[in-house]
Amino acid sequence: MKYLFQEVNLNKKKEKIINIYENIIKENNYKSKDILFLVPSAITKLSYMREINLPLSEELKITTYNHFVQSELIKYWPIIEENCEKIKVNKISPSFISQSLSEYIIMEYINKTREEENYFQDIVGTNKSICKNILDNLSKSCFNAIDINNIGEKIYNSKKNRNDLSRYSYTQMQEVIDFYVNTLLSKGIIDNSIAVYLYNNFLLNNEEYRRRLRKEYRYLIVDSLESASVSESNLILEFLNIVEDGYVFYDRSKDYSSFKNVDMAYIEENIINEFFKEDVHDLGIISIKSLYKEKKSIELKDEYHLYDEMIDGVVEKLLQLMREGKNLKDIAIISPINNSILDYKICNKLKSNKIAVTNTKLDNKIVDYPYANVLVVATCIFYNLQYLIKEEEYINFIEILFDINKIRAIKIFNHRHDNEEYKSLIEFIKDKEKENLRISEFLLQFYIEKMLNLKDGKKNVDLCKDMIKQGDIFSEILEELNMDEKEKYEVFVKCLKDNISDYYMSADIEDMKSSNKVIITTPYTYISANINRKIQLWLDVGSNAWNMKIEKDIANPLVLRKSFDEKLIYSDEMEDKNKRYYLYNLIYNLLLNSEEVYAFKSEYSVNGFMQESMLYGLLLKLLDKGGKGDE
Repeated sequence: MKYLFQEVNLNKKKEKIINIYENIIKENNYKSKDILFLVPSAITKLSYMREINLPLSEELKITTYNHFVQSELIKYWPIIEENCEKIKVNKISPSFISQSLSEYIIMEYINKTREEENYFQDIVGTNKSICKNILDNLSKSCFNAIDINNIGEKIYNSKKNRNDLSRYSYTQMQEVIDFYVNTLLSKGIIDNSIAVYLYNNFLLNNEEYRRRLRKEYRYLIVDSLESASVSESNLILEFLNIVEDGYVFYDRSKDYSSFKNVDMAYIEENIINEFFKEDVHDLGIISIKSLYKEKKSIELKDEYHLYDEMIDGVVEKLLQLMREGKNLKDIAIISPINNSILDYKICNKLKSNKIAVTNTKLDNKIVDYPYANVLVVATCIFYNLQYLIKEEEYINFIEILFDINKIRAIKIFNHRHDNEEYKSLIEFIKDKEKENLRISEFLLQFYIEKMLNLKDGKKNVDLCKDMIKQGDIFSEILEELNMDEKEKYEVFVKCLKDNISDYYMSADIEDMKSSNKVIITTPYTYISANINRKIQLWLDVGSNAWNMKIEKDIANPLVLRKSFDEKLIYSDEMEDKNKRYYLYNLIYNLLLNSEEVYAFKSEYSVNGFMQESMLYGLLLKLLDKGGKGDE
């Protein structure tokens, strides 16, 4: 049987899913490995893992689509290697590249071609923004099951002013994509996008593989169908046709960002209409009328001229809420984007008023993860990159390895050149360097000999394994690139730090959600991480960052959807309509579980420019200050 649930209340949805999952397992004598449970994010997975209560079971296959694809590629790599002509090496399994290294490879190619061959002449963006757009385009194409060899042409053909544009920039973009994909695949190295491309083309289309899926799984649970890409939807379709029972949870209103790898039209045509046409209720699009129906308490604070005045107003409002006896765990400050200036000013003012605050931006320093920091510092010493190590990182390194308090660690650091224990440690690292070890070999030996028997050494084994794996990948990919020795090691240290942040992110955000602190976040993180706080303070509602431009010079996530008609020109009218659609869905989801909303606007942006956004106009309408006509 196939069941569709349209539950918008997050707590009720979670409770229902856990009951379904636990009951299936109990009814099957605690067998769980034949149940595939797809969740939209690592944060959601962690949340379920913490709450599922079973005395015993087999492996719990609770996974994101990305993780499922990667594990299947590892398991069935020989099938892919045999059928994909682009792969030129024989390997037991693929190597997965980090986002930082992906960006580095593309940035190097763009820098070279832009400087030497005048690539992207008519594009005003920086090399970094071009790189980001190219990686986003590749991701959209792979997750939407679009031909990756035709990305540049597809975007160019959608341009309303294409006759006035140079076609070369779009051809050059395609060249960069081809270079990147071919460079990686030739060595059996892949990122998230290429992983999906390989899975779609060489596994899901393989009859032998599909036969194995039928034998392996009997049940399917989908937490958030509305978060599924076209590629994930195709996998779900496959499972709905082969499993005994399928449980699908769907909330159409969660289509709140054009930049997500989601194609709602494809989902409804191929899954909802195919399996649940008789079960659905109210699949209407969120409009301004839907927002009126919510009847939420919204207070607009638009009397501020300057940005700093607005921030002072936010802090004063928080202090007032505190005086009224409100709990910090019920309050969220929602900023349209990760804004370092705003975060710094607000955090400082809140802390000076003794208000506890936490931030989902997670720009944590490496010392916030002590055992990871030790490995990074050891890597810098190994590569003679001591100038990359900050004083506090050095002190933490000594504190952990010598198992002493910070005061003693500072004393050793200040006299480190005279300290025999410290000198012995440095000598150990230098001896390893002389052995010409690969970085992964060094990290493994260092961890076993210097860290494993420390207080939390065994608890951090998985982290060490992850860093060693990154070392292997790094060594492998850089053999293909002509890089200065010191430069490539600097890149590796940056990659390590980025990966460490990703490693801890899900747990950090999940802990933040229940913390007794005011949480600072973005609307996208608030919704996607299922943060649920009754009192919301929306910042800078006059900024267009709440509702950013969708179409870019060489990118358009909507054009790279399966459902987009290739004959269409992406017009200004389409841009405006889509921006309103996503804004309404975004605001609907923020309001859904709220009780009090305070929206703050300054007349001038942080840069001193006058601003008035689509969101501000919407709020005026909702507050009956601008008329009630639907837009």
